[in-house]
Amino acid sequence: MGEIGLGTSGWSYDEWVGPFYESKKTPKLTYYSQIFPTAEIDSAFYAYPSERTVYGWLRHTGPDFTFCAKLPKLITHEKALKLESDVEEDLERFLELMQPLSLNGKLYAVLIQLPPSLIQDLDLLEFFLKILPRNPRFAVEFRHKSWWNENTSKLLSKYRIANVIVDEPLLPPDPVITTDFAYVRWHGRGRRPWYNYHYKTGELLPWKEKVEKLTKEVKTVLGYFNNHFHGYAVENCLQVLEMLGISTPQQVEAKRLAEQYINARMMEPESREMQSTLLIDVESKRSPSVERLLLGFLDRGRLRRAQEIGDDELSFVEEKPNMVKAEVREYVVIIDLNEKSIFHDCADWDSRRSEKLFCKHVGKIFLSLPEAEAKLILEEIHSGKDLWRFLAIPDGAEKV
Repeated sequence: MGEIGLGTSGWSYDEWVGPFYESKKTPKLTYYSQIFPTAEIDSAFYAYPSERTVYGWLRHTGPDFTFCAKLPKLITHEKALKLESDVEEDLERFLELMQPLSLNGKLYAVLIQLPPSLIQDLDLLEFFLKILPRNPRFAVEFRHKSWWNENTSKLLSKYRIANVIVDEPLLPPDPVITTDFAYVRWHGRGRRPWYNYHYKTGELLPWKEKVEKLTKEVKTVLGYFNNHFHGYAVENCLQVLEMLGISTPQQVEAKRLAEQYINARMMEPESREMQSTLLIDVESKRSPSVERLLLGFLDRGRLRRAQEIGDDELSFVEEKPNMVKAEVREYVVIIDLNEKSIFHDCADWDSRRSEKLFCKHVGKIFLSLPEAEAKLILEEIHSGKDLWRFLAIPDGAEKV
């Protein structure tokens, strides 16, 4: 029987304070690693980590804890694996940064998540797979249906690369095995974004049998819940561990606390309305309002505060196409459509941007844009959230 290691995609979420972390002062990774045996480093997708950060991951976890790291989107999305774009150098740089984890046996695998726009190109994929080292292990997540066929599986098997098994609305959750370990990712089944989703027990039960079957076919099963909003990933992961009958006492207690907190929160009328707001509009085929779209990024309190900001407290500066640049209460906001980036500099934004959530100043921008333009941008961010970057203001852009 293969070993099972289940965790979440990322761990440093402020909204997990309550359902998982006791307070904002709780050392997140240290506490997380006492409950879960593994974590997926999601932040590596958006930017190369610093050497200091990597050593921190090593220092704040126990000897048996393992990571899987997402390959930077510079390689997978921006350069689309093309060797002529110097991705080999980018890969070497990333793996060199990961060496402290590798040398201490803490980096089990690297996740290569391909963009939804990349259709099947076996030659392109094989050219890239050829440059991968034997250690660490690698897994590929395909996000276009054209990849899901026997030819792709044969290629992955040839290079001993794991095919990522997914649970999401658009791709089949077929447990295709291509090497001696399995890699599962639960994204959620919501809409815009998928991962703002709370799995019901009935939706998780079939995965108990799938995971148990995988353990008979591979040496290791790794799985990560990516539905991080509101602490859902923590609760759902702990529920699956309990279904499998492998929960530790610490996990049982963490599950109890998470369920207690989330159930109480979901009983609040405002919370129920926020969860369903996008689904209502999509299923009724109505065009969602700007306010409803914003509720995918803002709680109602922040939305209300955004609405309270006066129009005289905001000024737009038209500099070039595909860019919105404005000053809200002396704070700068830049929305760059070409670079798929939002820049801002208030304290609330800084605490929320890692979770890709808005503050009231950014919300005010969308409330003040022409309705059609605001909807277009918000829907684009909703549907391609993993491609967008929420960043601090770059040097030289402080003044509008």
